[in-house]
Amino acid sequence: MARKSNENKDEHIDTASIFANLQNNIKQEIIKELLNGSFQDNKTKLGNDALTLVVEVAKALVTETCLRASTQALREGSDKVDIEHVEKCLPQLMLDFP
Repeated sequence: MARKSNENKDEHIDTASIFANLQNNIKQEIIKELLNGSFQDNKTKLGNDALTLVVEVAKALVTETCLRASTQALREGSDKVDIEHVEKCLPQLMLDFP
């Protein structure tokens, strides 16, 4: 996910590849099943517009998590993002996405 630039020794994150990988990986059907399973009232329905918005928010959350984790990996001098990098980003991410 993360790459170091050889030119200026500046940090560089390939955001285009991260975003492209996420575009088709979050399925509406999965989000719908997760949401329907969490409703307390069986009569609660989820409209298509609301489902589309929830999927977009999920994509934004996952994209932001990937970007922050890759930035954390670069700060630590790693060229590979591990779960530890994600875990270090979670506290601030939870504050930014209430």
